[in-house]
Amino acid sequence: MVLLSMVDISARKKAEAYLEYLGKHDVLTGLRNRAYYAEELNRLTRKGPWPVAVIAIDLNGLKVINDEQGHAAGDAMLRRAGEVLAKAVDATNCVARIGGDEFCVLMSQTDERGAQALMERITNLQEMNNQFYPGQALSLSMGLAIAASGEQVEAAVHQADQAMYAEKGRYYAAMGLDRRHA
Repeated sequence: MVLLSMVDISARKKAEAYLEYLGKHDVLTGLRNRAYYAEELNRLTRKGPWPVAVIAIDLNGLKVINDEQGHAAGDAMLRRAGEVLAKAVDATNCVARIGGDEFCVLMSQTDERGAQALMERITNLQEMNNQFYPGQALSLSMGLAIAASGEQVEAAVHQADQAMYAEKGRYYAAMGLDRRHA
């Protein structure tokens, strides 16, 4: 006599897959999260392939939106930024939400011309997004740097960040706003 017992583990497998997804993705935007970004940055630093383009991106005006319209409106803007970035960046590259309103794109085997083309694509998709959503316009500041070797990747991240903050400063100056309060 043989006793046969069958257990359906599909629910457990789905739960495990969802937990793995949560470990690598930002729930609000659907983009990769900071943990995945850190792993990818580490991998690119060690193995390349080079050059590696780094684009630092920041959502302009999120504090004002949160303060004046509430955090639900701020979350909606973050989701919109996620939509734009997900459409602009192909799956072979890493686009991640690395902080509150900060995003980063890591692109291996990409020179400055390729990275500039992606920044133009992001800007075009941002403009299309603003046509689709009435009201508050989505505004992103971007900075770019290129790393030619593994030793330069961290420096490129810092340079892209500095370039993004300079762009953000120009945006707020043009709007006549103080960045620390906007």
